[in-house]
Amino acid sequence: MIREDGIYYYCNLSSPFIFDGEALKYIDYDLDIKVYPDMTFNLLDEDEYERHRKEMKYPEVIDQILKANVDKLIRWIRQRKGPFAPDFIDIWYERYLTYRR
Repeated sequence: MIREDGIYYYCNLSSPFIFDGEALKYIDYDLDIKVYPDMTFNLLDEDEYERHRKEMKYPEVIDQILKANVDKLIRWIRQRKGPFAPDFIDIWYERYLTYRR
């Protein structure tokens, strides 16, 4: 999210998507990370994830995969890697502006 006070990120953890010929489908696992312009972050909706994990009986392997990917995402944020790299937004925003015309 590009705002006047800086760039914010909202990261949803989900299953890989599939295209069934009509629509993209995926499972949103409720866990989200909000990243602020100063690169501090909050892990959101852990309680919602726990409730759904129990209600829907997510297998242990899914829980392990999700937790490993939360850890990986946090490492990327801290290392300013991937979409969190300083020039990433500038590059892609310029590309957007180019193709928008």
